[in-house]
Amino acid sequence: MKKLIIIPFVFIFFSVFAQNDTTEIIILHTNDMHSKIDNFDKLKTVVDTYKSKYKNVYLFSAGDLFTGNPVVDQYKYPGYPMIQLMNKMPYDLSCFGNHEFDYGQATLNKRIKQAKFPFICANIETEPHAVLKQPDAYYKFTAKDGTVIGILGLLQVGKNGFPASSPLKMKNIIFHNPLSYVEKYKSYKDSSDIFICLSHLGYEDDIKLADNFPYFDVIIGGHSHTVLKKGVHKNNTFILQAGSYLKYCGVLNLKLVNHKIVYEKDSLINLYKQDKDPEISKIIKAYDNNPGLNIVIGTAAKSLMGKNELGSMMTDAMRDTLKVDIAFQNNGGIRIHEIPKGNIIVKQVFELSPFGNTFVTYKMCPVKIKKLIKYAYSIHNQPTLQVSGITIEMKIENKKLKKIILKDKNGKKLPFKFYTVAINDYMANAYTLKFLKNGKNTGLLDADVTENYIKKHSPLNYKGVKRIFVNEVKK
Repeated sequence: MKKLIIIPFVFIFFSVFAQNDTTEIIILHTNDMHSKIDNFDKLKTVVDTYKSKYKNVYLFSAGDLFTGNPVVDQYKYPGYPMIQLMNKMPYDLSCFGNHEFDYGQATLNKRIKQAKFPFICANIETEPHAVLKQPDAYYKFTAKDGTVIGILGLLQVGKNGFPASSPLKMKNIIFHNPLSYVEKYKSYKDSSDIFICLSHLGYEDDIKLADNFPYFDVIIGGHSHTVLKKGVHKNNTFILQAGSYLKYCGVLNLKLVNHKIVYEKDSLINLYKQDKDPEISKIIKAYDNNPGLNIVIGTAAKSLMGKNELGSMMTDAMRDTLKVDIAFQNNGGIRIHEIPKGNIIVKQVFELSPFGNTFVTYKMCPVKIKKLIKYAYSIHNQPTLQVSGITIEMKIENKKLKKIILKDKNGKKLPFKFYTVAINDYMANAYTLKFLKNGKNTGLLDADVTENYIKKHSPLNYKGVKRIFVNEVKK
């Protein structure tokens, strides 16, 4: 729908809101919670407070409910604690995030069935042999005065044609390019007073969506974990996102006169500063009470900080267990920023490696190793790997990778011969390199390999370890 032009004169503003047919809509929104449950008791307080003050209050999620907290991911019914707590708020709607697929399609079906709110996605098409049940593209709410809120769901799709999860868990599903497929739903705005995209595309693609397809009044976004304190206006579309990990709850306030938007404002509530709901606190405490996750398995002599140090430890663990010459780990699979100095517990390993990946081994010559590195760089036009067994020098000009130099542990150019190489099965299936289709899957789980390495080699000291060196030239 078209918005009224908001004239910035105070007397006109107040005359508009003096009319009896003004409708106020509150949409609370979160995104990328990644199984972080500890602020749900505070979110409940926020939801209840708004519902006590306003007639029309809704709570939406912009995807990525799962993966990132072992209390949820390693629960006997993976992901169920999130669904139970979201039902308690209660949530009204969620779009799909890429990490909704991490537990597999069968488990996702169970969690969707248990949810007392719908999941939507317009650019998913399930084939006959898919396990996932076909989701609805769109959902509609009608406020108490008859105002219609229409919401379309969109999911991120990568260069390989899949969302950023293991393709092995998304068999027999077609993922359409969201930025080309969205036009199919242009007419849906005609039956809505407020047309919203619940987007798990990331902030940059939300901007593209608003620029090229200005159908939506509001885009409530996720995927990029962007903190937009007041939202961003782009091409007559209001773009919102509330960070990640349930640190914030977004509050969208819309006012309509004669079913046309005359006022819009978004703000973020810091959930850490809110009061707790006692009933929800008890549920969270029961889930967090998991002694098996608190077992000490080793120690860190120095804190392991950032992708280089953590990734070096993870790839060393791969080489140590798999007895390969070279091991690679993608940065996207390193899910925490630090293992602090001191005792290391089981929970930290699952936080570091939550996906349950296995490892695949190959025989590769330096030419293929460079192709692997080049492909990984092309995903985001930046280095995205960690390595053990070699060091890598990359020469980059204006974001373009011009040269790769491989060196052995003695700093000499890597001789041309075949090396045993290990990567995780996400990389083996998500990277569209033909030679990666012929690897041997070891069946060993990444968290198990890392845990055993920590037990064997503690105390760990990776202070300052770095094996990828970038020489960047800007012209």
